[in-house]
Amino acid sequence: MSRRTRRALAALCLAAWATGCGGPREPAVSLSPDDTLKAAQVLLTDRCLTRQGLTPPRPGGPPASTAVDHALFGTGRAELTLELPGGHVVGQHTDGCLAAAERRLYGDQRRWFRAATLVNNLKSRAPREERAAYRELRAHGLTEARALLSASYNHL
Repeated sequence: MSRRTRRALAALCLAAWATGCGGPREPAVSLSPDDTLKAAQVLLTDRCLTRQGLTPPRPGGPPASTAVDHALFGTGRAELTLELPGGHVVGQHTDGCLAAAERRLYGDQRRWFRAATLVNNLKSRAPREERAAYRELRAHGLTEARALLSASYNHL
């Protein structure tokens, strides 16, 4: 798990702890947009894995089993692929808990995959329309993530 993911998970745990007393209210911890998206993604993927009877992986915990990896990331050939200008091909599955979380947050997984892959790999050289799609879908994702996290905090 990356350092950013661990930080987002820690922020999610801290926010859950800070809001767990005294009834429903907005989180006492303000998360950055990146951490907000990551915390919502962790929450959604954890719920998805748990529904399948699997234990979500945790930093410092045992390595994820093959069953958890398949449930989280999908199986078989990647259904979404994109060749970057240098010839490198990036792929992603449309099945699995991570794909479901992206669909929930961004609405259109295929469009998000394309925009995020180009913007994250090409930076300012990404086509203007892809940068605009990235900003639009990320804003949508933030709105969805904040609503999801707020609703989750209110159910503590």
